[in-house]
Amino acid sequence: MTTLIIICAVILILGSSLWILPSPRQRAQMQLRREAMMKGLQVKLTKVKDLEFPGEEIHCIAYRLQRQLKQVPKNKTWMLYRHSESNDELRIPGWLYDRHSGFYRFEHVQPVSELLAQLPEDVIAVEGSTGTLSIYWNEKGDSDDLAAILRVLTEFQTL
Repeated sequence: MTTLIIICAVILILGSSLWILPSPRQRAQMQLRREAMMKGLQVKLTKVKDLEFPGEEIHCIAYRLQRQLKQVPKNKTWMLYRHSESNDELRIPGWLYDRHSGFYRFEHVQPVSELLAQLPEDVIAVEGSTGTLSIYWNEKGDSDDLAAILRVLTEFQTL
């Protein structure tokens, strides 16, 4: 009987310690974030508004690249959301812009459309502000998706 109690106690202790270890998905996310930071991106847990459910927010990860331009006009702040519908003003299929974000008109819609098409499917939004360019992502991809995100952020700096 004493042996049975000791075995149960050991199993409870081992089970509890295994429960706090990261899952394989969490390990992959940590590796992606580490790789992103080594490539010069800032990684931050954040929220963006949910367009399908007004007032709700989506928890996601922001991958940010500091702008390299010497002077960025303050009125060039914008936010694009992946959505099944699209705005007539933007004319980029599958993307909506937040009219309240201070969106400025891109000089060339075609290059923007081509860049957005390169993003992984689980990217929620793309944002540009005076100091940073951000991609809001659910991190369901791999290193190839991270490379695509870095490439798109770098190319967005030239627009």
